[in-house]
Amino acid sequence: HQLGLFGVQIFFGLSGFLITSRLISDEARRGKISIRSFYIRRAFRILPASLVFLLTVGILAWVGVLPISLGRWLSTLLFAANYSTAEESWYLGHFWSLAVEEHFYFVWPLAFLLLANNRRRLFAAISIAFLVAVWRAADFKFRFTGTSMAVFWGRTDIQADCIAWGVIVALLHGTGGWQIQLHKILRQPIMPPILLAFLLGSLSIPNLDWKLSFFLLTVKAATIPMLILAVMVNKSGVSHLLLETTPFKLLGRLSYSIYLWQQLFLTWPSYISPSISTFQTFPINLIGVLVCASLSMVYVERPLIKLGHALAKKSNT
Repeated sequence: HQLGLFGVQIFFGLSGFLITSRLISDEARRGKISIRSFYIRRAFRILPASLVFLLTVGILAWVGVLPISLGRWLSTLLFAANYSTAEESWYLGHFWSLAVEEHFYFVWPLAFLLLANNRRRLFAAISIAFLVAVWRAADFKFRFTGTSMAVFWGRTDIQADCIAWGVIVALLHGTGGWQIQLHKILRQPIMPPILLAFLLGSLSIPNLDWKLSFFLLTVKAATIPMLILAVMVNKSGVSHLLLETTPFKLLGRLSYSIYLWQQLFLTWPSYISPSISTFQTFPINLIGVLVCASLSMVYVERPLIKLGHALAKKSNT
């Protein structure tokens, strides 16, 4: 569980960093960002593949193959999976993180536009990161909201600082003076392995006092985008060169589809569905994930991403 949550937090940090970097780049190139264009591109990138998956598992649930309640399916469709109290289902359990991402997409580009300059944006992002950290600790300790721990750890107001730290690093990197200082520090060849060792080491730390554990969550959230940037600027480093190899590039292109479809095939024994158990058994389950992910990329994601970019470009003219 801890390793899985750590992987999602890396994804959040990467998302905050990349989306903000793209907004900064668009603003620098055009003089302003187009909210309409951003939402069109995001919608065509995220929604079609997720809708195909939801339709598939919805049909399987309707015919009695998968245990998914209507309430859980609808809350997932509406990007409210991470707040829903509907009956839980393994097969839609991963959509809590996509809900967090969608909430970020809804709010941050508009805030980026309204805040007008990087100084205000940086102040807002830092404030959000620290407020979320304080709120997370307070709600954990005093149970203000009364949600279960399963819901608690998936809520956007509990996880948003992981994205906010990615935003912060991107804003710093997009500001001339800070960019020079960051490059000077992070271009040291030793920095990527040091940051990676710290993050991996933090996973093996035994249970601490809850206050120290929550402080460590914040430190990790801030370290993740720094590691991402360190890998980016160390172009001759082993980690950068490894990520530029064909297998890793292919994995990157397939990552969203793998994220969606893996939940159907890679299940714990207690969640295996008797009707499709053959497809949930190694190694057929791995083949199933790769086949479905590849089909999704080729026939759903790639053409609709292209269409989204065309429509976004047209909306700017």
